[in-house]
Amino acid sequence: MQAADAKARAALKKNADSDSTLGKPTDAVAFTKLIQDDGTEYYVGQHAITDSKRQVKVFAWKAPLIMRMREATAENPSNVRSRRDFTTAINENRIINIDDVVFAELASRIASLDDPALAVIEGDELLQEALGRGRTPELQQIVQTIQAAQSKLIRTPLERLLVIQGGPGTGKTAVALHRVSYLLFTYSDQLDPRDVLVVGPNPTFTRYIRQVLPELGDENVNQTDLQGMLSVTVSVTRKEEPAVAKLKGDGRMDELILNGLRNRVRRPADDTRFTVTGRTWAVSISPEDVDDLVENLLPLNYNNGRARFRTALMSRLGVLVRRGFDNDGTRLGRDPQELLRAADIENFVERVWPRLTPPQFLSELFGSLERLVAAAPRAFGSEEIQLLRRQSASRISEESWSKEDLVLLDAVQSEMSGATETYHHIVVDEAQDLTPMQLKAIANRSSGGSMTVVGDIAQSTGNWARNSWDDVVDELERKYEAEIVELSHGYRVPRSVMDLAADVLTQAAPGITPPVVVRDVAPGPQFRSVDLEEDFDAAVLEVVKAHSGVGRFVGVICPDSRRQDLEELLDREGVKWNDADRGGLSQSINVVSPVAAKGLEFDAIVIADPERIIEAGPEGFRMLYIAVTRTTHYLNIVHPAGHLPEVLGGTSQPVTESVAVPITGELDLDDDGPSAERSINGNGSIDDVSISSPEHSLPVTADDTRPAPTDSFSDVAAGDRASRRARTIDRHAEDVLDDLKDTVAPHLWRAVLERALEQMRSEP
Repeated sequence: MQAADAKARAALKKNADSDSTLGKPTDAVAFTKLIQDDGTEYYVGQHAITDSKRQVKVFAWKAPLIMRMREATAENPSNVRSRRDFTTAINENRIINIDDVVFAELASRIASLDDPALAVIEGDELLQEALGRGRTPELQQIVQTIQAAQSKLIRTPLERLLVIQGGPGTGKTAVALHRVSYLLFTYSDQLDPRDVLVVGPNPTFTRYIRQVLPELGDENVNQTDLQGMLSVTVSVTRKEEPAVAKLKGDGRMDELILNGLRNRVRRPADDTRFTVTGRTWAVSISPEDVDDLVENLLPLNYNNGRARFRTALMSRLGVLVRRGFDNDGTRLGRDPQELLRAADIENFVERVWPRLTPPQFLSELFGSLERLVAAAPRAFGSEEIQLLRRQSASRISEESWSKEDLVLLDAVQSEMSGATETYHHIVVDEAQDLTPMQLKAIANRSSGGSMTVVGDIAQSTGNWARNSWDDVVDELERKYEAEIVELSHGYRVPRSVMDLAADVLTQAAPGITPPVVVRDVAPGPQFRSVDLEEDFDAAVLEVVKAHSGVGRFVGVICPDSRRQDLEELLDREGVKWNDADRGGLSQSINVVSPVAAKGLEFDAIVIADPERIIEAGPEGFRMLYIAVTRTTHYLNIVHPAGHLPEVLGGTSQPVTESVAVPITGELDLDDDGPSAERSINGNGSIDDVSISSPEHSLPVTADDTRPAPTDSFSDVAAGDRASRRARTIDRHAEDVLDDLKDTVAPHLWRAVLERALEQMRSEP
């Protein structure tokens, strides 16, 4: 990289000239100054700024050369000597803090550290300050705190299918949106904002991210959820059984639809006669004639093929009419097609190639076992065909549709008209959950394959939960090369919370490595055990009100089985709340299911009954992993006594012997964490616990009887986490020993274990 040469300077000048976006008067003029080895200085801001002579004074952050310079690190500074970051007061151009990084000095300081990259990130004052801010119902841009690894992904070339795998809080969504802004800036001659589509999993998520691009100066980018992207307008009134829902998401449905449409083109069994006006004779077409007309038209989309068939039919009939006139010696003084009755033509075309709408076709396909059998590819079994069979409504307007049907209707529309709108670049968020048919719907809207696909395999749930990105790439890849990249550092989730989540991850996705977390806050995760079922919702509400009462952005994550009771209590108590599953997201209290919480982040998360979250479905541990990792600061877990999952430090079994723990004082929800004093009697049980804390606290009921310390109402950031880790190690050690017992003779156990350790040490 030679930023100071003439070519580079010319590119920067061109970028500055093309950056016509004007920021708000209160925007910071610049937030970074980059100094190269030769002393050349570059001020960097949200937008380019020039003087009266058109000389660039501040360069836009997204200029390619600036982005490359911002990738300078202590290990690889290239020709960047130093970076100075400015922090300005909110809504005014007044610098309140300056942070300098001299890369040579930094390299010498961190050379002996085990993880130099982590040390640099942890020492980034601007980043740490930004991460510590309260969250809002809308995602914010991260221009000032873009990290080197993120910058490299942001400036990935347009002609690429980029898949970003990232754990909770790694910034993958922000990177994807900033890549859009970079591409619009860098490829302005090829890419218009209206040629970009951003697809989220649901309306809540779309609302959450919708302001990032406008904040970056990029208006008119199409942003929608998956359902809003589809070219159908029917209402969803039907819920499918899991087996049916999974089958309707299967990529084989595309072939079934195509076969079903082609099967609707039928040749007549006998010759068809057409009356010629004013003649005693008629013209006729044989089934073989129809085959000839249809043969080359079937590969076309259905509607175009139908129109072409009608044209070809009229041409063939015109020839026959002219021949008839020649045979009877009569002069033909007009267009032969005008001598045929229009009604006869339309009726014949309808018999051979009927006019259909997507809802009509799909309703009739699913309503006929004969049509399903004829359309099903060989890979379909008879049981699968029966799963698709359902009784059709008497009228199309009365047909009930499921959300899985919407994707099929979209596929039908595409096969029928081929009129799907395409985009030059598509961003797909939370892509790990998409069915093959949903992926096909997205691929159909890509003009060439330029995409940014983001998600986390560890959070892949639903009927198409997956353990790799391979099939996603297979469905989406077109002419551009695919690249799968992982973000390894977590910025949002506190370290103490991720430690807890890592234990859940061992069950949720054993092959996935949790991100390396760059920050921590106090207090760590806190648990509350509730003895009586009737007190459960009240206990949840108590925790929620303690957070919302001090202005925190709160997410309440609970399983469906508890949701109605909790919502009714909130309403009875006059508590204002929003349903995040239905698109609502407020600054205060938001009730949300684990699946709808994907991609969202809150100041405080309150999880109601994690055991029921696990039990709710086949991907229960992944649902719990999602729930635990939605917080940027506070995590509270409320559970029935004796029903805390083992991955969270409990037993998940009713406890027959419990220890009486009289508790006085309050549970802290503030930064300093609670201070606790415990007295332990001679037999090792806890006699009493006194927890004192500053303001913004929760009252703790005295004389609360609960099971063993793992279910205690305490900060897990200390001994509980170590205890959980020890139990996890013991459990896996037992599994290893069981495998040895089953497969290896006892006298070889020690040798096998020693050899395994040697191989582990030799791995890079």
